[in-house]
Amino acid sequence: MSKIKIGLIGANGRMGKAIIQVLAASNRSTLSASVVKKDSVFVGLDSGIHSGLKENQILFHSDLAKACDASDILIDFSSHSAFTENLQTAAQYKKPIVIGTTGLTDVDRNLIKDLSMQIPIVFSPNMSIGVNLLFKLTEIAAKVLDEGFDIEVLDIHHRHKKDAPSGTAQHLKEILLKSLDRNEKNVIYGRHGMYPERDSKEIAMHTMRAGEVIGDHTVYFLSAEERIEISHKAQDRKTFAVGAVKAAEFLKDKSKGLYNMFDVLGI
Repeated sequence: MSKIKIGLIGANGRMGKAIIQVLAASNRSTLSASVVKKDSVFVGLDSGIHSGLKENQILFHSDLAKACDASDILIDFSSHSAFTENLQTAAQYKKPIVIGTTGLTDVDRNLIKDLSMQIPIVFSPNMSIGVNLLFKLTEIAAKVLDEGFDIEVLDIHHRHKKDAPSGTAQHLKEILLKSLDRNEKNVIYGRHGMYPERDSKEIAMHTMRAGEVIGDHTVYFLSAEERIEISHKAQDRKTFAVGAVKAAEFLKDKSKGLYNMFDVLGI
């Protein structure tokens, strides 16, 4: 059986390297295109060598249409600035796509919903299998513990990350709000200065950006009697790459529609 051909957008970045490494070892999928920005200094370089592997003869280029022609499925881990063009091009060429780009707005999310009526899309704020278990466990805990516990969310990433809170932390917040029937008015982002006593429905979001932390997320549930911590700590970017490739393989033969990692993992 022939391998699934995967075109990678944002192939020269940290996640791009990890995905290329995962695809090089895959029995089901193979790298078919490695797309970078038009003005990138990496154009023309071998993507295998750049990723710490042997030469794979898949050169970095900036022609997304060419990548679509060469690929069965696309994975996008590029920048937010290229998101709209990438997604519209995927829809134009009828290519399923896995979206791993972070920092997306409500307008971007609406575009994803609209174009999922034309092509199959996997969109998740985090592709890690472990993080998606964190999402599910947070949902379960919130429904069980309800208003008897104060809730805090801590998001730690490397000093280079631009968006805060992270997409993963934002999704944890959304899970908590939905599970507890609360809204954005119940959320506080960090603390500074004097505050009144904590409201029982408050959900606090905290962000740290330091060092080279790949990604740590913890949800705290605290009562007067006990504390529950649900935590995930990424030790290697390959955890996200493995999930992204699994999501791409999930889209093989799927019809149009919007899917998430719960669909991919069957949880």
